Amino acid sequence: HFSTKTVMLARHSACAAQRPQQRARGSSVVRGVVQRRGSGSLTSPARSSVVSFASRSVVLAAAEAQKISAKDVKALRDATGAGMMDAKKALQECNGSIEEAKDWLKKKGMASADKKQGRVAAEGGIFSYVHLGSKLGVLCEVNCETDFVARGEKFQEVANDIAMQIAASPSVEVVSLEDVSEEMLDRERKIEMEKEDLQGKPDEIKAKIVDGRIGKIAKTLALLEQPFIKDTNMSVADYLKSATAELGEKITVTRFVKYNLGEMVEKVEKKSFAEEIAEATGQA
Repeated sequence: HFSTKTVMLARHSACAAQRPQQRARGSSVVRGVVQRRGSGSLTSPARSSVVSFASRSVVLAAAEAQKISAKDVKALRDATGAGMMDAKKALQECNGSIEEAKDWLKKKGMASADKKQGRVAAEGGIFSYVHLGSKLGVLCEVNCETDFVARGEKFQEVANDIAMQIAASPSVEVVSLEDVSEEMLDRERKIEMEKEDLQGKPDEIKAKIVDGRIGKIAKTLALLEQPFIKDTNMSVADYLKSATAELGEKITVTRFVKYNLGEMVEKVEKKSFAEEIAEATGQA
């Protein structure tokens, strides 16, 4: 005869032997924990739901934070001339800050500014600057790619800066070094040959000295080579490149003309009052 304790131990062993077979049939719940076949991982159903809900909440919150108003997009486009998608992306990258988005667009654009130089810039306008006293005036053509940018505040600022730059550069005659003609260089050579510091030197020596100077002289004739009046650490060419980067369009100066008061008028030497009286009385 077996004791009652022995019988209970036998039954417990039989039940324990059956449990591995039940687990092998697929996913089973053991003390509220789910084990998936082949995954080797244990996940609580309740906890899984909580994690999923929390993750979704974070995603929705992030999406909500990235919502950019049409008003801000328009404000950024008006300020920079950027395209709609670029303006929206810039605002998203800068958490809606328009000022930071301007800098972001500028940095992004600088990398592609050189690529834009091959584009055709046929829009823009004719801009003027008249210096105080109305004795000096400038007309210049500044171009961009689209009418939208041409109407923008930033482009207008760039064009007015260029007109002022031309007025402040008395030696400038052409836009770029490529526009400096041989006739201009020959004229400058003759001027240099007559300078006092070269007098008394053999012509061959003078010619070599002048040839060494002519490269620097040519730069004084070209607008793009001049130090920018608002930031002398950059040239006018650098300024236009930065404007191209910020606006996202090629910005160029095509031509300009300067007017100096009285330069086309033949001046007649004015006689003094005493000389006029003497001439009138026949005493001259």
